[in-house]
Amino acid sequence: MEIIVNDTNIFIDLHSIGLLRALCDLPYDVRTVDFVVNEIKDPTQLEYLTALVTEGKIKVETFNIEELAEIIAEHSIVPGNLSIPDCSVCYYARKHSATLLTGDRQLRKYAENNNVAVRGVLFIFDELVARNIIEAGIAAQKLRELTNINVRLPKSEIEKRIKKWSNTKSQE
Repeated sequence: MEIIVNDTNIFIDLHSIGLLRALCDLPYDVRTVDFVVNEIKDPTQLEYLTALVTEGKIKVETFNIEELAEIIAEHSIVPGNLSIPDCSVCYYARKHSATLLTGDRQLRKYAENNNVAVRGVLFIFDELVARNIIEAGIAAQKLRELTNINVRLPKSEIEKRIKKWSNTKSQE
């Protein structure tokens, strides 16, 4: 099963629109790292994520001393403002040939430059609809909700999906 490694913003976005559990219904091995979990400060979000971890839906990985040293060394030379948690998910994805899920443009560029496959929240929406985990009309509605919360998302790509999925709903 393909591993997908989640950055903090993916968890926060999906939780905020009620689709975090749906992510776990996809046929992927959903993982993150302890640095990401520690970035989640909202008690409700953390409680929900912890419940999914307890249920075995999401795996939280930790690093040994050698790996931590490598992550810190990498962090010291990365361009821009990538955080230790950013470097840790990129490191983990690279080490395990996994796909990194992030909405962070700078992390995306860094990961791609390091030959890590990167996807974003729109990939998750596409997968949820394609695999019939949520209906197209619900996906369009949830995308609208997400655009009210996260203004950094690619508007043209979102509008294409909303239009397509709204039309799909009306034709059913």
